[in-house]
Amino acid sequence: MMKKSILFLVCALLGTGSALTAASTTVTDVNAQSVTQKGNYAQVSSDQAPLYDQNGTRTNVALQKDSTWQVAKTESINGTKYFQVSPNQFLSSKDSFAYKNRRMIIKVQSIDGADKPVNVYDHNLVQKNNVSIESGSKWATDTEINTSNPVPFLRIAPDEYVAMYDVVEQSFSATI
Repeated sequence: MMKKSILFLVCALLGTGSALTAASTTVTDVNAQSVTQKGNYAQVSSDQAPLYDQNGTRTNVALQKDSTWQVAKTESINGTKYFQVSPNQFLSSKDSFAYKNRRMIIKVQSIDGADKPVNVYDHNLVQKNNVSIESGSKWATDTEINTSNPVPFLRIAPDEYVAMYDVVEQSFSATI
């Protein structure tokens, strides 16, 4: 009886091993369009943002203000930048802005001098005249907007950004 039990156990283990080996050699084809630009997002900034197809033709789908979408790729269609948010569905940069996640603590100082306040901008990178922050202050940031000019802007509060040229210290933390 003991020999039969051991033999049965050995056969079961060998059978499982060959099943695992067969499963590990399976190859799956992946559609290349499903690969996204890691960490790129678009946030809708207009009240209703219509989506467009790859030719720039408006579809009957619209996205809500402040909704966030992962971007698969960025394309220029008829001279306008579009963000692909689903297969053959593109969001116009006129109705949204692109950003990346970038979590860190920053210390700011005005480029105009340590005694001057630091300018604050909205997501369109228009300076807010009624808001500024103190030079030498530290802020948590989670978002980076990159534009056609080479200077990134970092979010410090909802729809409030500082220019990277005003950042004098950065500290990151990582988890493994």
